[in-house]
Amino acid sequence: MDISAQIAEFTQIYNNYVYLNPAFVGTTSCPHIFSSYRTKNFSQARYSTAYLSFDVDMKQSLGSCGISLLHDVQNGVFNETELMAIYARTFRLQKYLYMKTSLAAGYVYGKTDYSDLVFPDMLHVLSDGYGTTREVLDTDVRHNFNSEFGVLVFNDVFYAGMSIKNLQGNVGRYAKNANLFPRIFSFHGMAKFSTTKAYMKEYLLLFYPSVNVVVGGYSSYAQVGLILQKWMAQIGASYRQILPGNENSFAFFVGIVEKRFRFAYNCDMTINSSKQFDTHEVSFGYQFDCREKKKKFEAVKAPTF
Repeated sequence: MDISAQIAEFTQIYNNYVYLNPAFVGTTSCPHIFSSYRTKNFSQARYSTAYLSFDVDMKQSLGSCGISLLHDVQNGVFNETELMAIYARTFRLQKYLYMKTSLAAGYVYGKTDYSDLVFPDMLHVLSDGYGTTREVLDTDVRHNFNSEFGVLVFNDVFYAGMSIKNLQGNVGRYAKNANLFPRIFSFHGMAKFSTTKAYMKEYLLLFYPSVNVVVGGYSSYAQVGLILQKWMAQIGASYRQILPGNENSFAFFVGIVEKRFRFAYNCDMTINSSKQFDTHEVSFGYQFDCREKKKKFEAVKAPTF
């Protein structure tokens, strides 16, 4: 039996930084925790993904570290739980320009349950119910090692980065090893603009344009978005185009940003779909108090804005 799963993905790339690129660990300087939950209903199938991460910046000589936990369920057939440990180092390129490199590694538990699937030999033209199948319906359990790499260049008004998921995975979209996901490349960036010339608390309006291009396996797409912020409130929208193909979607975003926490919600509208608002995602992040420590570099605002 040959079936395959999709790579877990999130719409809120501007909030779910660590999943986007492991090099983001420690960029808030203070210990930071983030959680996200995403559901998608496609036809009669239901997909849900939960994500949790914690990261902290240590002394500059030691770098930054973090952990992440992902649980992905695809229509009750595919179940995947991934636990990753992340380490990153910061390098100074210029006075106000920095680069971070990161490596993540961890354990992946995967399970495929065929018992709820309907196979062609179970259908009969003279019967309304389902018959039995000759397919082997044993539960398939997999234990895998996974790794990621990320690099990030940033200052106080922009970031640009690249990440590679499933470093040891299959390169092509037609995987020969069913235990491995294909290698996924992500190229992303975000910038900060203001209606005032000086970035001060009395700003009128902040603009955050972003872009993310994902290449690999069956998950290739391009996403562009824009977030507007006034005081604590954020609103925004993004557009996603599947590559190659004609499938596309819009996402609408609202959020609240405070010094310690941020909350966000978005819904995706799939074009040419009978159920347009089929994807919902909610996230929450909290930043803990910083410990006093001597900085090796002059403090620069994190690229997470």
